[in-house]
Amino acid sequence: EYSTGQLYDVADVAEAAHKHGALLVVDASQSAGAVPIDVAASGVDALVAASYKWLCGPFGVAVLYLAPHLQGKLDPGLVGFRSHREMWELKADRIEYAETARRFEFSTMAYGCALGLTASIEYLLGIGIDRIFDRNRRLADLLIEGLRERDAEVVSPQDEKERTSIVAARFPGADPKEIARHLGLRKVVVSARRDVLRFSPHLYNEPDDIERALDEIDRFFRP
Repeated sequence: EYSTGQLYDVADVAEAAHKHGALLVVDASQSAGAVPIDVAASGVDALVAASYKWLCGPFGVAVLYLAPHLQGKLDPGLVGFRSHREMWELKADRIEYAETARRFEFSTMAYGCALGLTASIEYLLGIGIDRIFDRNRRLADLLIEGLRERDAEVVSPQDEKERTSIVAARFPGADPKEIARHLGLRKVVVSARRDVLRFSPHLYNEPDDIERALDEIDRFFRP
């Protein structure tokens, strides 16, 4: 979940959806690249993810997973030569959709963006998503400890099955937008979401970055 980092049991949600004849489409933009995901085992029908968040890819490209049982059944909203089963048969009189999810690749993709995303995914997989997930949560632990020492209210889940490395906190009497602006001017990047301040440590962060963020929070309250 984008504001608090709540981690849901997608398999349970998929099972409940299927019992009622519904499909489950998951937006994994806040987890792909940082949280282990097994789409086949989870039972999701479709999953999409932006590349510019935890996947560390460029803007302008995203990924789509479509379960095999749907790939030949759904009609794309936009069609083009790449949607065609034989995409180089450039005839306008008919179209036979590809049997795979390629039917949704209706036109020439942004190859530069796609190559950037491919390189990023290969890099992340080389490290291991499980390792990234565990390390990120250790950074989150350091952050949570420091925030609580400063009397902040941590609203992100603490249960191991429900938490990611996203940490959301409230600061009594303080506007999270003002704190975010203060930190941003000092090159500490956070997000103000509703009434909380959201921190999102990832593989490029170190414990020193956590300490620096906490020091800058101290400066905000004691200029």
